[in-house]
Amino acid sequence: MTRITSKALRFAALMLALVLSLALFAGCKGDKDNASSKEAASEVTTSLDNTEVVDQYKEKDHERLPETLDLGGFEMTFATPSTKSIIPEEGKSAEGDLKLEQLRAVQDAYNCTIMVREVTQDGWGEAMTAIVAGEQFANVMLPCVHQAGGFIQSRLCANFLDPQISQYIDQSDPWWNDTMAYASNVLGEVYAGASTIQNPASATWVIYFNKNIAKDVGIGENELYDLWKKGDWNWDAFVKYAKLAVKDQDGSGTMDSEEDRWGFVAPGYDCSQAFASSAKVASVTTTDGMNPTYTFNTTHAITTLTKLNQIFNTDGIYTILSWNNGSYRKIFTEGNSLFLGYMLSIMGSDDMREMEDDWGLLPIPKGPKEGGGWQDKYMSRVDHNFRLCLIPSTVEDKASTALVLEAMSYKYFQIINDEIETMAISYARDDTTIDVAATVYNTSTFEISQFLYSINSGAWNSQVETKMRDIVRTPNYDVSGSMMGAADLAQQMINDYFNGI
Repeated sequence: MTRITSKALRFAALMLALVLSLALFAGCKGDKDNASSKEAASEVTTSLDNTEVVDQYKEKDHERLPETLDLGGFEMTFATPSTKSIIPEEGKSAEGDLKLEQLRAVQDAYNCTIMVREVTQDGWGEAMTAIVAGEQFANVMLPCVHQAGGFIQSRLCANFLDPQISQYIDQSDPWWNDTMAYASNVLGEVYAGASTIQNPASATWVIYFNKNIAKDVGIGENELYDLWKKGDWNWDAFVKYAKLAVKDQDGSGTMDSEEDRWGFVAPGYDCSQAFASSAKVASVTTTDGMNPTYTFNTTHAITTLTKLNQIFNTDGIYTILSWNNGSYRKIFTEGNSLFLGYMLSIMGSDDMREMEDDWGLLPIPKGPKEGGGWQDKYMSRVDHNFRLCLIPSTVEDKASTALVLEAMSYKYFQIINDEIETMAISYARDDTTIDVAATVYNTSTFEISQFLYSINSGAWNSQVETKMRDIVRTPNYDVSGSMMGAADLAQQMINDYFNGI
């Protein structure tokens, strides 16, 4: 195990890499600050006002945590494949040293030691076996969302609404993502959390756009940004502008290669899921964690997914080539696509930094609203590879675990607000990109279905969620027949998951 020591911290320069700054974005969830964890767990509330990040918590003590408390040397162990994400190597980066400073402050305030138990990427079976055998394994586990379903189905993780935990952790606070409280609510008990320790914004799907192509096809300098500001950036606007960019550049007479200029590229399956979330379309929904229901067969879902099938196949803006060979980023960064759908975290990647053309940033456009019109707020799915916080059911001292976890989450949140002030000197190509990125946290949405991906040896993913792959790949796909046909099997798997079978 790796542990953090108490030796003096070498404070680093203020220059912070944007990839971390964005990975730790937090918006102000002002309209939910007074809500309880139970309320947060009862509904999807990600459609919040996209307000600017504020410093209201910067100098403020945590309202529920004691300023100091002697935990008697309590050892707080995180299980994760990424040791450095919890305990960065000192002196390697400014952002890492800032995190170390906050970790040491938590240790000093509560007389505890923060440790990491390294797990291989696919080694969570070891954890499951240990917990079934009654071992604690770790105080907090950090599996990916799709890896967490087995723990929840088997009831191997603690309920965040347990009074020992909820006395400190309230998932309606802005340093937690409240849609996770909804997604992980199983029959009234909340089994997972997504806090600023592994912030959801970095894994949230967004749209990048090529400014050079935009200018070339007659899109005004601020035209796309103005749509976003007015709340008019929606699926139809996305398609309208993407069509302007389509051009047969290789002279073949047809759009058939990576050398042609496309309107839109993305890894289709995951991006289509993000678009579905922007329309409040999901394969599973609940009411307060109760009455879990298959909902890909509703009128709204079928109408919306049919429109999504058109966008990916018959509007002529998307190339399946970008998905089949994984070249979506290459096509975009080499100047052959107006739009790229991908996660926010790639902003600081080598290919994006070295891209010759200028680029900008937009959220996933608003999807259709049930009954007509467009959703009121921007929403986008957090990728299923995001790491959650799960507390094993076998943890003996849940109160101390919750106290330290909450203290770390809050401390990281306070750093976040400071870091955003440094963005003007980072990788973003314009100030509005920074403004858009600062709102992404408020659009981050988790779905219940993400927990079902790997249960039953992947049966849910192969027999239900793969319908979304067909929507991307198959022109004129029979959405209604396919979604209706999967209903009985899907509902049975949902029931098995919620009932713990």
